[in-house]
Amino acid sequence: MSKKGTSLKLSSSQLEAYQREGYVIVDCPFPKTRTQDCQSAVEKVAIDPESVTADTRRNHYRLAPQIPGSYWCALDHALPYLKIMLHPEILEMARQLSGDDDVYLRNGGINELAPDHSFWWHRDSEMVYTEFMHYFSSASVEQGCLRVIPGSHIGSADRFKEEAERRRREQGYPEEYWVDGIADVELPGEVPLEVRPDQLIVRDSRIFHATGLNTSRDGRSMSHWLFRDGASNDHRFRFEDVLTDELIEALSPAQRDALWLCRDFEIAEGYREEREREDGKVAWGVV
Repeated sequence: MSKKGTSLKLSSSQLEAYQREGYVIVDCPFPKTRTQDCQSAVEKVAIDPESVTADTRRNHYRLAPQIPGSYWCALDHALPYLKIMLHPEILEMARQLSGDDDVYLRNGGINELAPDHSFWWHRDSEMVYTEFMHYFSSASVEQGCLRVIPGSHIGSADRFKEEAERRRREQGYPEEYWVDGIADVELPGEVPLEVRPDQLIVRDSRIFHATGLNTSRDGRSMSHWLFRDGASNDHRFRFEDVLTDELIEALSPAQRDALWLCRDFEIAEGYREEREREDGKVAWGVV
């Protein structure tokens, strides 16, 4: 664990654990007030969950998507969250893990797990990158914390997929992934990652994981984000197009550098349709 005010580069033992297990849990390098700012921002814009009728992505509970069908609510890249994503020590660790000093923020995002919701076993990507996860509401087993299989980032995920599918069939699970009130099957070697609001999960993109069933009465809130190395053509945004001038001015020069503002690159093919559909309709500010 890191101590506040010291370098958040992973120690040799932490780096070894990350490479072996596919994740590590570290203390947040930023003050508690940063987390409180995130919580306060939610309260400012939250609405009655029954009013969130346009959420087709199951990302939201009290935070409505900016437009129907969008992943993005009003807070994903708002200032309280960017201050954490682009904190100097977070950037330092991102550079360490990518092996590149010229990393860029691909995107962040807020995930709210509603009561009686879960998400089933999967691997996010075959591309190799690091994801940071900040459960600013905390995450216990009862709240639907992350479930991982340590070491599953190494090699093919097929054996884990096949085992999950076999157990679902044997236990009479429905074919649909999104069924309220059901947690996915237990897999051999899985570990629940319970964390406090003052901790971060730092994980490999390839680790096989699920989200537990939220059996609490409240939504569980998490901000997660990822950086890519400079050679990776995986850009999702031109941030100068989706962040207000006021927000950009509130960032330090080093933080702006990590957004690759006004640099020459193409939006990745997989995100071009999203950008065309949401151009001028999705943006973030200081809150």
